[in-house]
Amino acid sequence: MKRTALALILATGLTATPAMAQEQHDHGAQAAAQQQDHAGHMMQDSEAMAAHREKMAEMRALMQQAHAASDPAERQTLMAEHRAKMQEHMAGMMQGANSDMMAACHQRMMMMHDMMEQMAAQQNMAQDD
Repeated sequence: MKRTALALILATGLTATPAMAQEQHDHGAQAAAQQQDHAGHMMQDSEAMAAHREKMAEMRALMQQAHAASDPAERQTLMAEHRAKMQEHMAGMMQGANSDMMAACHQRMMMMHDMMEQMAAQQNMAQDD
């Protein structure tokens, strides 16, 4: 009986191995294609990303200056300038080609939020058992 079960498991494993290898190969090729596509998008977005980083650096510098300012009037002026730059940058992110990117990011964030809710619900159910 044990030999029959062992032979059956071994035969099933040997039969499934070529199919699994083909599936992994197909999945690997698909993943490589997605990585190349993603890299292409990253190259296109590198100028936009560089501009974003520059604007963020400006805002961080203003915030550091505001924290370091001892004069309340100077601090208020720096914070107002920071707020204006932040609003300008946000408005720019919501226009033109960036609006598509922002919409896609929003969709992905919503999907991640939904998945996190499901994971939390699953954890809660597991703790209740």
